[in-house]
Amino acid sequence: MIEAPLSEQNIRQYLLGELSEQEQVEIEDRAFEDQRVLEQILAVEQDLIDDYVSGDIPEEQRQEFQQHFLASAERKKKIAFAKALAAVVTQNPAPAIDRATAPSWRTKLAAFFARPVTAYSFAAASLLLLIVGSWLVVDRIRLRSEIAQLRTAQESQTAQNRQLEKDLANERLQNQELMANRGTPPQQTPTPEIRSESPQQPTTPTSPVVVALSLLPGISRGSNSLPQLAIAKDVTLVRLQIGIDPQENYRRYRVELRTENGRQVLAQGNLLARTGSHGRSIPLSVPASDLGNGRYELTLKGITESGTTEDVGFYYFDVVKK
Repeated sequence: MIEAPLSEQNIRQYLLGELSEQEQVEIEDRAFEDQRVLEQILAVEQDLIDDYVSGDIPEEQRQEFQQHFLASAERKKKIAFAKALAAVVTQNPAPAIDRATAPSWRTKLAAFFARPVTAYSFAAASLLLLIVGSWLVVDRIRLRSEIAQLRTAQESQTAQNRQLEKDLANERLQNQELMANRGTPPQQTPTPEIRSESPQQPTTPTSPVVVALSLLPGISRGSNSLPQLAIAKDVTLVRLQIGIDPQENYRRYRVELRTENGRQVLAQGNLLARTGSHGRSIPLSVPASDLGNGRYELTLKGITESGTTEDVGFYYFDVVKK
């Protein structure tokens, strides 16, 4: 963990991508909460740019600088601005001074920045660096927020899957209890002529093995977190729970299920949505034998009063058969 206060070496390692992901997150959090830390990062960043432009940066860090630091288009603009500023200083050297009365280097530096062109250029560069640096930090924090929201959606989907599996298990148990309570017909006492024959036992129909999957709206085909449906050998029925955006108010819906190659697996119309504890959804049952390994696309359409259909959403999931 990065200890306070931040050292220049820590910040240079952060800018060159030499720190771990956790350490980078900690520095960004501190920069977002403390304006002084952000200014310190921008100052070290400017020093790093100056070293690169002047050629004072070590060769091994120069390669890291080019691979990591220059990966951003905004940082490339900073490099271009620093090179332009260096060219202005080179083209406008300080006037010759008698060596006997030559001022100190601090006096020279103050005189250089006191010149109008240099002062305006330095002020503009400082403002640009502050704006761009702040934008980079805020943009990275925004990306982290989107990742956190995606993880929350995944956890919510997992919770819905567990609840649906629990409901299905209770339903199977109730079906088994109902079949058991029906009882078996009384056995008749065999006559001496058929004493050697054994009475036939009634057979109890077996309940289908069901696996469930909840599909949430808003997950694209190229997402790295597509829901996965694992189907064991004994599974005979797949029950899909299709979540609907609360703003959709169609009375009836149509569902079309296709493989990644476009082959239609199932199509059903006149489906009604139901409201549960997790919002509105449409239940859909699919024979497990119709599904193979691979990615599937489910298209949800709303049926208007005139009978036409309108696209409502697209859902994607992967099937893995065991």
